[in-house]
Parts: sequence; C-alpha cells; structure tokens
Amino acid sequence: MATNKPTSQIHDARNTGDTLFWGWLSEYLNAILGIAILGGQITFTVIVSDISDPPDTSAFSKDTVRFFIALSWLFFTSSLGLAVLTKVLVASGPLSSSGGPIIGPARRAFVAIYSLLTFLLNLLPIAAFMLLALAVAAYVPGVGWAGVALTGFFGILVLFLWFALDSGI
Repeated sequence: MATNKPTSQIHDARNTGDTLFWGWLSEYLNAILGIAILGGQITFTVIVSDISDPPDTSAFSKDTVRFFIALSWLFFTSSLGLAVLTKVLVASGPLSSSGGPIIGPARRAFVAIYSLLTFLLNLLPIAAFMLLALAVAAYVPGVGWAGVALTGFFGILVLFLWFALDSGI
C-alpha cells in the first residue's frame, strides 16, 4: 500500500521555507523602516536649521551641502514610503503570506516586484548615506571622504550581493 508521505514532506518543507522567507522579509522591512525614520528625522532637522559655512578650502559650498542633505532626506523618505507600502502588501494585500503559495504567472510577477523593491530598498539608504558623507566632507574632509569610500564599498557590496542572490548565483 502506497503512502502519501513524500508529498506531505515536500508540502511541509515548502511551508517551512515560506514561513522563514516571510519572517525574514518582515524583519528586513523593519530594519529599513528604522533606518529611514531615523535618517529622515535627522536630515530634516538639519535642513530647517541654520548651518555654518564650510571653510573656504572646502570642496563644497553651503548651498551644495544643504542640497546634499535635502537629497538625503528625499532618499530616506522614499525608503520609508517603499518599506511601508511593501509591509502593507505583505501583511494584508495581494502579496500576503496568508494567501498560500504563489505559483504560475503570479509567482513571476511577485519575483519581479520583489526584485525591484529590494533593489530600491537597498539602494536608497546607501545613496542617502553617500550624500551625507559628501556633506561631512565639506566640514571635515578626512572623515567625509573616508565615509564616501566606506559607503561606496558597502554600496558596491550590497549591489553585488543583491545581484548574486537575485540571479541565483
């Protein structure tokens, strides 16, 4: 008499994998939300306050520094919006984890949307930190340019890992 145990085990493994994925995605989005909220709040505070002129030897003027900080705020705010949108879609929308396995054309659409969202959610905070490092370079060049180099390194690393994981390498 044949049993249905292998099929049951495959179904259980898929459910476990799905549960792990949805849990990881939720924690990832929480981290992005925290970074975006904190970064957006700090940069907005700097934008609306009076900042001092950088030294005459600085690579950037006060207006350029303010522009870098404003763009940084925009990137943090965009990260916040995308993370909240993704949380809503995952929690109760069409990408909900309670909707069962995503198969067929819906899976292809989900993978495309997920890939684009994770790309943007990885890129926007790094770009915001890069702009903040450039703003710091106007006042303390050594620290600012070290920040640019470090942020650039991590940006390249994150993009490489995103590409590698997204393409299944």
